[in-house]
This record gives sequence, C-alpha cells and structure tokens, in this order.
Amino acid sequence: MAIRPESEEIMTEKVLYEELCPTEFQKRLADCPAAYLPLGTLEWHGPHLPLGADGIQSQELFVRVARRVGGIVLPKLFLGPDRFYHDPERELYGMDLYTGGTIIPYPMQQLPGSAYWLPDEEYRTMILRIGANLSRAGFRVLVAHGHGPSTHQFAALEEEMKERYGLICFTAFDVLENTPLRYQNDHAAANETSITMAVRPELVQMERFAAGEEPVAMAGEDPRIHASADYGRKILEINIDAICRKVEEILKKK
Repeated sequence: MAIRPESEEIMTEKVLYEELCPTEFQKRLADCPAAYLPLGTLEWHGPHLPLGADGIQSQELFVRVARRVGGIVLPKLFLGPDRFYHDPERELYGMDLYTGGTIIPYPMQQLPGSAYWLPDEEYRTMILRIGANLSRAGFRVLVAHGHGPSTHQFAALEEEMKERYGLICFTAFDVLENTPLRYQNDHAAANETSITMAVRPELVQMERFAAGEEPVAMAGEDPRIHASADYGRKILEINIDAICRKVEEILKKK
C-alpha cells in the first residue's frame, strides 16, 4: 500500500461507507482495512458556522485521507459527551457553560441549535460497540476525530479497543505536535473557521457577525481577524499527510 498522488479519478472516488455496494466495500477493505470516524455534534459554533461544524470538518479531513491512502469513512456521529449542568428548570451543556478560555466571558445560557449531549458512559459504550462491529467487518485500524470531548474520550479507549477487538486506534491529535496547526484545536474560532473555509466555504457566513457584536461562546483566536481559507488549507494538508503516514506505518507492521 502506498500513498497515491491526487488525480481526477482519486478526487471523485467513493469512500463513504453508506455509499459503497458490498463488492466496492470488500475491495476497499482488502486494499486498506482502515476506518475513519467523524466525531460530530449539533452545536453552536458562533453565528457564522453551521451547527454540524465538528462532523463536517472531520468528515472532510477523512474523505481526503481515504482518497489518498485508502480506507472507508464512516457516517458522522452527532451525539457526544461534554460538560453538563442540570437544575429543575433547565439542562445546559458544552459551550452553554462559561468556564474560561473563550474570547470573552459570557453568561450561562442555552445556545441556539445545540442538541447533542450524551452521558460519558453511554458514549464510551457506543464507541466500544462501534469498535466491535468494525472488527467483525474486517477492519484493523480506526481513526477518529472531531468534537474535542468526544475525541479525548475516544483516545482514552485506544488500549481497550486494541485488547478487546484488535483495532489500532488513534486521533489527529496523536500524529501532530501541539501546534496551532492541530486539527480542530479551538471552538468556532480561527482554526475551525479556517478549516471550514477551506473544505466547505459556502457554509461560512462571516457577515452573520453584527457590527460591534462580541464573539460569544467561541474559544481561540478571533476568526474575524485571524481566519482564512489559506490558513485552513495549511492545517488540512499537514494533518492529511500525518494521518496517511500513520495508517501506512501501522498496516506495514501487520
């Protein structure tokens, strides 16, 4: 197996699990038994990004990886773990809760559109069941990435997935040092906005920022100042290269 140079055929080949017929599935699996799992949410990502930004970014990364090195991209998840607060009147989670690290402080509030929270134990059970199913289907590698809390909890299960199902698992955070070019390393700020500009520019609506509006529930560098499609392409390419190299390295050892 070798990383292939891009061509028109490779740029359009089918890599999404749900679109493959059984014969296509068997061929792709035999060529490269790697699965890619986009860890998404339906979550507030500022006024300018889509609610499914987490899964959109990770799926676009994995589609490009699969077309370059092989493998199959799983459907996006939209449920995931996060911080949680509950009282008799309301249930808040994720960026609803200000805990520091954002561009500005803001009051605790239910942000519009967020609908994804899953308790930690239920999420871990779901990931392990996905691992069992993929192992049964013949996969040997599982790469997952996306929503931060989902990605970190997936990483915590890497050893258990290997022991129970023989799956070698990793995330994009495992293959790149802690730099600004790590994939999805902020929340709706310059990193995620730039990635979305690079992979789905039609979904980025910077004009949704009202004049003088503060960037509520967004963590990282202000996207109005620091985001660009060029920056997103730089992040995308370095992560594609790193993941492809890691997949090749694992499968060569098998």
